[in-house]
Amino acid sequence: MKPFPLLRVAALIALTICASLPQSGFAQTSADSESAAASDRFVRIVMNDGTVKLGQMISEDADFIRLKKNNLGDLNIPKYLVLDMMDLTRSEYVRLSISNAGRKGRINPQSSRYFFAPSGIQLKQGEGYFQSNIALNSVSIGVTENVTVGGLLSFVGAGASLKIGKEVAEGVHASFGGIGFKDYIGELERPVGLVFANVTWGTEDRNLTINIGSGTKFETQITPQAWAITDSIVYDWNPDYVNYEYTITEYDQGWVRPLLLNVSGMVQISDFKWLISENYFIRNLRYATAVTGSPIVTFSDPDYDYNGRNTSDGVTILSVGIRNLSSRNGWLWDYGMVGVIGNDFGFGAPWVSATLPF
Repeated sequence: MKPFPLLRVAALIALTICASLPQSGFAQTSADSESAAASDRFVRIVMNDGTVKLGQMISEDADFIRLKKNNLGDLNIPKYLVLDMMDLTRSEYVRLSISNAGRKGRINPQSSRYFFAPSGIQLKQGEGYFQSNIALNSVSIGVTENVTVGGLLSFVGAGASLKIGKEVAEGVHASFGGIGFKDYIGELERPVGLVFANVTWGTEDRNLTINIGSGTKFETQITPQAWAITDSIVYDWNPDYVNYEYTITEYDQGWVRPLLLNVSGMVQISDFKWLISENYFIRNLRYATAVTGSPIVTFSDPDYDYNGRNTSDGVTILSVGIRNLSSRNGWLWDYGMVGVIGNDFGFGAPWVSATLPF
């Protein structure tokens, strides 16, 4: 055999090997890049039955999604069981994992309320929370996607709450509801309550809410319109002193009903902290009803004791604070300052409460 053909064959083999090297290197680089991209991808998957799975994406093909879950290893999820999937940032994934991995995608585990006031954002069905600031303890549960019920318990009484709402447009939530309360010892003649309606603009992590509400009416002073002296008492120890008995036959019964405007806002300032402000502007709606046929007997002169009493027309409550999500146990801690301003008074007080979402 001639050497030329042998050299030519050798050269062709060498060229083939050399040509295969960069292709092999490129394929390996592409595979590594895809694997690295998948390993840095965190997702929230909603199943057809409503359950939620959080994990780090390992791979995805036409039939299966493979996730790495904390403390559970790898999980292969058939795609026909998946209703929806969304990407999460690493901090969102960590936050959801420590607060409650089973929650239905809540990036903010307490977007449905501020310190106390509700937002228009609803709890999802099956979600709930327990909140305590020692003086007042409450539990709320999402019965459906649009209905939330709750209970309140304190040292002086107990009550219940209801909120009904939905997302009415993208980034706009609205709700209405009420709170009722009854004391244990009967100091209140009847249960007291508050009805409200609100609108929230924004996202779970950045929003503004306006609440309007009205509370239970209360009796205030009476204004006598007609009365007469029906008896008198003369004391032996001072014959010049006479105590008169008056019978008021007609009077105006005064009533006051509190009207409430609440403006609250929330903004995320770090992965596990939110800045919150909750502010109330309360004004009293005063009116009177005429009463006849129900006489009142008194020894006080109606001219002096029933008229001209000073009453407060309202109060303003301002607050600002921080909500912190504990990365250790998933509790939310609210710290703030509250200022109360009346017609002729004002004071400040701290606010501290703890919440456990579930």
